[in-house]
Amino acid sequence: MSAFGKRLREARQAAGWSLRELSARVHYNTGYLSKIENGLRPASIELAKRCDAELGTTLAQLIPPSIPRSTQRPAPRQLPAHDPRIVDRAGDIQALDDMLDSDRMTIAVLSGTAGVGKTTLALHWAHRIQHRFPDGQLYAAMRGFGAQPPLEASRVLRGFLQDMGVAPQAIPAEEDERAAMFRSLLADKQILVVLDNVRDSDHVQSLLPGSSSCAVIITSRDRLDRLVALEGAQRRTLELFDVGTSRELLAMRLGEDAVTAEPRAATELAKLSAGLPLALSIVASRVNKGFQTPLQSLVDELTDTRLDGLDLGETLDLRTVFSWSCERLSPTAARMFRLLGMFPGPDISASCAAALAGTTVGQARRDLTELVRAHLLSELRPGRFGFHDLLRVYATEQAAQEESTRDAVGRVLDHYLHTALSGDKQLYSNQSALPTDPPVHGARPLELTDYPNTLRWFDVEHHSLMACIQLAADHGWDEHAWQLPRALAGFLRLRGHWQDWVNTQRIALRTAKRIGNQAAQADAHRLLAQAYHNLCEYSETVHHAEHAIELYGQLGDRTGEALAHRHLAWTYHEKTDYERAMAHHRQALALFRWSNHRLGEASSLNGLGWTTAHLGDHQAALGLCEQALRIADQLRDKHMQAAVRDSLGFIYRRIGSLGRAAEHYRQAIAGFSELGSSYFEALSLNNLGDVQQAEQDWAGAAESWTAAKAILDYLRHPKAAEVAAKLS
Repeated sequence: MSAFGKRLREARQAAGWSLRELSARVHYNTGYLSKIENGLRPASIELAKRCDAELGTTLAQLIPPSIPRSTQRPAPRQLPAHDPRIVDRAGDIQALDDMLDSDRMTIAVLSGTAGVGKTTLALHWAHRIQHRFPDGQLYAAMRGFGAQPPLEASRVLRGFLQDMGVAPQAIPAEEDERAAMFRSLLADKQILVVLDNVRDSDHVQSLLPGSSSCAVIITSRDRLDRLVALEGAQRRTLELFDVGTSRELLAMRLGEDAVTAEPRAATELAKLSAGLPLALSIVASRVNKGFQTPLQSLVDELTDTRLDGLDLGETLDLRTVFSWSCERLSPTAARMFRLLGMFPGPDISASCAAALAGTTVGQARRDLTELVRAHLLSELRPGRFGFHDLLRVYATEQAAQEESTRDAVGRVLDHYLHTALSGDKQLYSNQSALPTDPPVHGARPLELTDYPNTLRWFDVEHHSLMACIQLAADHGWDEHAWQLPRALAGFLRLRGHWQDWVNTQRIALRTAKRIGNQAAQADAHRLLAQAYHNLCEYSETVHHAEHAIELYGQLGDRTGEALAHRHLAWTYHEKTDYERAMAHHRQALALFRWSNHRLGEASSLNGLGWTTAHLGDHQAALGLCEQALRIADQLRDKHMQAAVRDSLGFIYRRIGSLGRAAEHYRQAIAGFSELGSSYFEALSLNNLGDVQQAEQDWAGAAESWTAAKAILDYLRHPKAAEVAAKLS
């Protein structure tokens, strides 16, 4: 143990401080202080002075005098100037601070997309910790991404060696020999090395010190996976700012008063900048405070121009900044990036990306991985990829370079259409298939083979499917514009996405009318009637159902006609016009039996039983619903089984057999829950709560109603208010 280390330990223990408490006071990590106390590392005069200030000791007297600067080259202090203000990077800074507490050499990699603020954070942190590296700080702008060629590591080494006092004539010619000399010089020193804008792992391999007393900060648009895997580098990926943090940055640049005066415009500017710090900085520089409403004026301009409005020339043009990342891509990854600009959904899977590019799934994964590594794309969640709005705008502009964009769109639409049709068959096994043309070459639709994975696929792809329907309608893909809504209707009904159901069927109806497809018009009218019924908009239901019946009649489609009559029957039931409801149920039943549609027959029998029960003939209603249940059991149709169980629960409740009613409702709830049919699960939960109330099971009733209300609130369904009234 050295004299310094011994005195330091004695003074610390006399003060009653742990090593961790001393570390917090003098701002040196515990591992380093432990080595000082045990004589494994020499102490610096800076540390001695800090300890003296905290402990009241005279440890600085134990440090031998340094060589006069006149006879020694000054220690390098190369960190560029920086803005000491920084917004919302506390979590990142804490993570970087934690890296210094390890005994091994710290290699901190700050990665992220172009303009996310990697250099800003690196310099902020480097200035913050520079006192811990008294032998100097080395800095190199590596130009990995930019207008100029990347700076060669050999050239950087030459500069570093000269800055460390090596005579120019003594510097080796070969890069590996320079790297060895560099490591030797730093072996017993405490030096911070900052390598900014690195191209890839190879770009900085020879610039890494070999001593744990040194630290390295690297910034790159690349993930530097090999450096992380083989050199123990610790990566911190910088995220985009949220709207609140973006507003903070604008307030820091423009003043709080400017943001407070136009709060909505400030929020809109934050959104238009996509949470990208560089874009926010450009926005702040473009605000003309001479205008009456400077922020709103800029919002109006950027809404129209977007990337054009974020161009300050030279290196502050976002298009140019983004292009530097794209220049490093392989040809297939660059093409994938451009094509992704055409994809309308919020994120994309590897299989859909393969269809977009007309390539194999394996190649698509490799291209997506390369884009993620270059931070031109993010893996938003496992297997789903997307990019922020400004990169999307740039990719969309670049897509104009592609000659076969329409072919790419066609492949994606066919991928989704035929996968959705496969899934619809899994969700409703007794439903008749929609005849379509075979998928085009390269569409690569998925074959969905089981219910849980099918429902998961629909849930994950929901928003992309909605966007593709709109794309098909806007760009003349007429068959897809009505077939995709038809293929999705079952899923949207199952999950209770009523408004999406209405919107997509309206697109289908407009398209079918324009191309003169009468069968597609009939289907769209019928499905709109069903959707509006579930939204409790009964006049719209009647309007569309009657149009559907007329069209199906002209086409001779008895099954379609029966389905439309069924929607009318349920609607008249809800309007308490039970006689008209019965008439339409009977018409539907006759048509289903005529066309030998067994599932439709069960549905109509169930409907007849339901309405008969409301007319007071409970025994007849029971017989009708039991017939329906037998058919549903024969067909093994879980949807119909659950629906009939709900009807039986109602009938037994009216009879006064509350126990049997509750049991049927519980079976219905279990069935709907297994199917993922949230809306109908909520209705059965509501009904079960009524039975439990009649049984004076107040706690059970409240639990059932609360669960029903939670689902209906999530679906934004008007029946939520009815259930809420029971709870109040």
